[in-house]
Amino acid sequence: MKEFNEKRKTLNDLMIGHDEFFQQFGSLDDSVYADGAIPKKYKELTGLSISVLTRCDECIQYHIQGCLSNQASTDEIIEAVKIGVIGGGSITYPSARLAFSILKKLDVI
Repeated sequence: MKEFNEKRKTLNDLMIGHDEFFQQFGSLDDSVYADGAIPKKYKELTGLSISVLTRCDECIQYHIQGCLSNQASTDEIIEAVKIGVIGGGSITYPSARLAFSILKKLDVI
């Protein structure tokens, strides 16, 4: 996980250093995912569902970390994965397997 986070930060910094758009987009993302009318935990769970649906491996890993750091339970995380699978169908099974693999690697399941 540490290597993933370091690589992500390094590449995000590279992008930001080359175009202001990426800083603006990152700020918008941070703002949208912050606590508000919907608590951050539920936004992270929603982000996980969307990540499974869109089959974004990096996003799945990112949002699982967000779910865990915002005290989402194992059952809540699994349910979020299931919502993504229902929305996307069987083509999202590899993404669901990845999510379960990450949860196992983190000793969550």
